[in-house]
Amino acid sequence: MIGDTGTGKSCILKRLTEGKFMEEHDVTVGVEFGLYQAKVENKICRQTIWDTAGQESFKSMTKIFYRGADAVLLCYSIICSESFANIIDWLKDIR
Repeated sequence: MIGDTGTGKSCILKRLTEGKFMEEHDVTVGVEFGLYQAKVENKICRQTIWDTAGQESFKSMTKIFYRGADAVLLCYSIICSESFANIIDWLKDIR
């Protein structure tokens, strides 16, 4: 998961991996990860989800974690139009 700081990436990770919803979360420093399992066509699909820090100071470091990813979840806040506009830059980083 990538996106600006404060867009809820850590909260999404917690919800997926632990079934808990947190209204607030400390700022992620570097990268956090969690394991998620889902049943797809009668097979168990296991995913490691990387929650990357959204601050500019961590951007070069977090690129390492999504280089070999099979999928990327771009996150933005519906109450912060700047985070939505910055999705374009995050998409450039992915490519």
